[in-house]
Amino acid sequence: MKDNNSNQKQSSQEDLVHRWTANETVEAIQNVSKNIREYSSKMRETMKTLRESGAIPEMADAIREASFAVRDTVNDINETTKELKRKGAVVETASAIENTLKFAEASAATVKEIATDAGKASPHTTKAIHDGVDIVKKKTSHVTGKVIKDLKNKVGAK
Repeated sequence: MKDNNSNQKQSSQEDLVHRWTANETVEAIQNVSKNIREYSSKMRETMKTLRESGAIPEMADAIREASFAVRDTVNDINETTKELKRKGAVVETASAIENTLKFAEASAATVKEIATDAGKASPHTTKAIHDGVDIVKKKTSHVTGKVIKDLKNKVGAK
C-alpha cells in the first residue's frame, strides 16, 4: 500500500513537470509573441473605435451626471434631517411613544388587579384574563421597542 501511494505521488509530479525540448520552448515563446501582437492590434482597434464613436466622452458625461445626482440627493437628505432635528419631531415622537408605553403598563397593572379580584369570584376567568394581560404587555413592549430602535437608528444615521 505504501509503495502504491509513493508511485502515485511520483507519477503525478512527473505529469506536472513536463520537460520541454529546445524546439518546444522556442515554439511556445513564438506563440506567446504572436498572441501579444494580435492582442495589441485588437486593443488599438478597439480604442480607435471607442474614440471615434464618442463612447468615452459619453461615459464621462454619464458618470458626471450620476455624481451630481448623488451629491444633490445627499444634500436633500442632510437638509431634511436638519429640519427634523430643528422641529424636534423625532424627540417628540420618541417621548410620545415612551409615555404611551408607561400608560399601557399602568393599564396592564390595573387589568391584572381586576383579574386578581375577579379570580377570587371566578377561578376559571382568572387564567384567561392573566394570559390576555401578559399577551398585551408583551406585544406593547415589543412594538414600542421596535419603534424606539427605529427612531434611534434614524437619528443616529444623520
